[in-house]
Amino acid sequence: MTKRKIAGFICLFIAFILVVLAFALPNYEKAADKPKEPEYNGKDAVILGYDNWLFRAYGNKSTELDDFRGAKYNDGEINRVISALTDLSDKLAEQSCKTLFVFVPSKMAVYREKLPKNVADTYSESRKYTALFSALSSTGLDVLDTFPVFEAAKNDEQLYDTAADTVNDMGGLRIAEAVMAHLNEKYRKGQTAYIVPSLSDYTVETSTDDTYALTREYRNITGETVSNVVVTLKENSVEYKDAGYDYEATYATKIPYADRGADHSYPSMLVLDTGNSTACRKYFSALSSLSVFRTEINADETIIKRAAPKYAVIMINENELSALPVKSDIIHNETDISAAPVISASAYTDPGHVVLFGVCEEHTTVTVKGGERDVSVRAESGEFVIEVPILQDDESYISVSCLTDGKSESEDVSQKVKYTKMHGDKGVIIGKEGHLHYYETIGDYTGETLLSDDAVSAYVGYLSAKAARIHAVSPNTKIIYIVPPNHLTIYPETAPDNLTKCDNSRLKQLVNAFKDNEDIAFLDLTTPLLEAKKTAPYRLYNKTDTHWNELGAYYAYREIMNYVAKDYPKAAPEPPESFNVFTRRVAGGDMANFLGLDLNVVTEEGVYVRSKTGLKSGINKDYSMNFANAWFSDYHEFNIGGEGLPTLLMYRDSFSTNLMSFLAEKFSHSVFYTMWERPDDLDAIAEMQPDYIIYELVERSLGGLS
Repeated sequence: MTKRKIAGFICLFIAFILVVLAFALPNYEKAADKPKEPEYNGKDAVILGYDNWLFRAYGNKSTELDDFRGAKYNDGEINRVISALTDLSDKLAEQSCKTLFVFVPSKMAVYREKLPKNVADTYSESRKYTALFSALSSTGLDVLDTFPVFEAAKNDEQLYDTAADTVNDMGGLRIAEAVMAHLNEKYRKGQTAYIVPSLSDYTVETSTDDTYALTREYRNITGETVSNVVVTLKENSVEYKDAGYDYEATYATKIPYADRGADHSYPSMLVLDTGNSTACRKYFSALSSLSVFRTEINADETIIKRAAPKYAVIMINENELSALPVKSDIIHNETDISAAPVISASAYTDPGHVVLFGVCEEHTTVTVKGGERDVSVRAESGEFVIEVPILQDDESYISVSCLTDGKSESEDVSQKVKYTKMHGDKGVIIGKEGHLHYYETIGDYTGETLLSDDAVSAYVGYLSAKAARIHAVSPNTKIIYIVPPNHLTIYPETAPDNLTKCDNSRLKQLVNAFKDNEDIAFLDLTTPLLEAKKTAPYRLYNKTDTHWNELGAYYAYREIMNYVAKDYPKAAPEPPESFNVFTRRVAGGDMANFLGLDLNVVTEEGVYVRSKTGLKSGINKDYSMNFANAWFSDYHEFNIGGEGLPTLLMYRDSFSTNLMSFLAEKFSHSVFYTMWERPDDLDAIAEMQPDYIIYELVERSLGGLS
């Protein structure tokens, strides 16, 4: 009896276990199959959200996550933006052109539900976007917010590609639809209406792509590929033609009169933006008798007079607020007393040091007192950058004054500062004359990075072996190495006094080592840039950015193409007379960003070299410091034809962004690999058989020469 009871209990126990497993296993499998909840680590530049949506947290020219969380303008910043936009509207009004400011929200703000919860929960409805919209509306200007339109449509339509920063064709359609409906409501009551675009006029196509910037950046961070889901709208019937506006950063379209419907009116339009609203172009082209698009928010008087637009649509994209025009604070004081300085921004650098950015009258010396010692600097073009050692107190005050030539000293401006032990790990050294320098370039200046003789020989052997492998599959290819010099190499006079210059450098060592090499041309760019600096109309390097500007890139292009022209005379560089060389005030560069400064506030005069006849390659450059547009970092291939021109394969880094448009005009077929990618792909070289391969690597990165 006892044995039967025990056996019965065992059977019941086994049955119980089986029942538990029957319920638990499916739930366990479901839990195992359940995708991991996305969570942002707070550091990466790219955020992975739900359904493999990617978002940009920050970049050299963007602070999207901070803006999403409620970053604010101060009164001075927002007032300068409003003033610039008001001036722009007034300028257009003088030409009988009505202005509409169209606000386009960021991908983060619209698709909050796609963000990881630890990011979505930090969303602020009160942020720069809403503050700017409110402030601009209060001026009485015509303002349209498309955020409600996007909120209403987002559940049924994909308005942004999943791995891109900007609106896609669907989002562009909804913007154009809102704009034309607004113009009808405001201006066309009782008159023939403007056409409002309809989705039925287009065929919707969905595809995937792995080359978009966020996909590539996420892959660089994690090693994983998240494809971009792309939504494209194709026109069913409307056709438009190039209107022939051969101006820089300008594209224009028109519809022949015979193709227009008689029951609608077609206005002429000028659309200004900073590059992120190009998805709207096809719609405005179909809705207007003439559409002129400019990838900058600046009304060129020549274009306005030629196009005579009835409306100017100015796109204000939330993820490009730092690219908006800003009214200059430069002071013009007619009295005998120097105008007081305006301190625009400040940041802490090395322990016990603060750097001040500001504006003043021209021909002025700025002096700061109250720190560990008095410091003075001569302002350039009415701007000053000055680093001040401060007292080791919790809080203290320094005073800033100006002394303009021929005037008495200004009143003091007081600035509260706090001693910090933070080291200069932001990578920025404050030089003379307002020049910022990248910390990674100091070793080349002081000689700390000099190579041993064995290391130089190893480089020669390694690169020569690589050249031999290339010549084995493409015997006639010539190999060129170009090394853009560091800022300090070309402007050593702007180094701070605590640095001592070495007469030698890695770059000089390698140029000398390869000077008689028959397999590799290691071009010396330092000498021609130092010579050009003596007579150039403007600086060759940016002051707040780590890169050369377009003028520096132009002189490098001349040196490269003079070398190529020995074998291909038609590839000789274009003379300076073929270009417009000019300056334009723009948001500051990457080093200002490294310091954590608002790029609406810290600006500089960018230097530009633009072809007078346009570019056969079709490259469209904006005016941001070294190009905010990630397009320039991607893989590109250009075919411009041209008898007697060679072919090119180029491996490159970020210094190529200012160089690519020059080079692409001088090679019949050119391939530019994605920046920082140097695949040893002999099969691709064998197939292309390029006349030239160019390896470009900035001086500070010579330790990774390959």
